[in-house]
Order: sequence, then structure tokens, then C-alpha cells
Amino acid sequence: MKKNLTEKVKQGRNGMQFVYILDCIKNCSRAIDEELTFVTDFDALQFFFDVFNEEFNNSYNRKLFPNLSERIGQYLQGLPSCCNIDYWNDEILNLGISWGVLKSKEGRKAEEFISNFFRVCGIRLIQAGEKVGVKIPY
Repeated sequence: MKKNLTEKVKQGRNGMQFVYILDCIKNCSRAIDEELTFVTDFDALQFFFDVFNEEFNNSYNRKLFPNLSERIGQYLQGLPSCCNIDYWNDEILNLGISWGVLKSKEGRKAEEFISNFFRVCGIRLIQAGEKVGVKIPY
């Protein structure tokens, strides 16, 4: 069933992260270049996982990164064309502050946030995909 994340999910504890990652997919360079529009969150997430599966989710990378969220995080660090995710530390820290996870751009918590950012985005992609019924390529 093609659908969107519910407003309850988008306003929940990790709601801003779900909204952010969906916006990164919907406004990615590949979608713009190919003039793609995504009617539902399902469409955007299916697009992401199709491209991820095609470009990165091969047997070598599955062995190198057996954990799917880690594998997606590694893929995101390569700045794929199907997801315009923030890359620079300063931008990532600004997100942490806007999400209420960080109070400052300095200190151990900020360093941990940067270290975990791409893996956490991978987790949110998996969670969002499962919530809307996307077939996740484990």
C-alpha cells in the first residue's frame, strides 16, 4: 500500500529526522535532473532504496558492512545523487541543534553526534521505509 508517514510519526520524538531525510530525497539532484516528483513518502523511499540497491548494496558491501544501517550510512557519506544529505560538520551540528539533540557545537556530545549522524540517518530510512511498506533490501 502506497502511503505517507502519519502526522503522529512526523511530530513524534524523531519526527524532525524523518521529515529531514524525506526532504533530502525529494529534493535530491537526481530527482531534479530527471524531473521526478514523489506523490507519497512511499514513492520517495522506494526511489531511495532502489538506487541504493543498484549502486551500493552489492555482495562486497554487504560483507564489508553486514549491518544495514551502517551500510546505508556509508552510502550516504559518499553523497549519493538520490539523497542530498548534509555533509559538512558545521551543517550537521546545526541540524543537531535544530532537532534539540545538541545545545552547543562543541564538546563530546557534538563529536558523538557527528560520528553517528550517517548511521542514524540510515536507521531513520529503514524505520520510515518499514512504516510505509517499502521492501527493504537487507
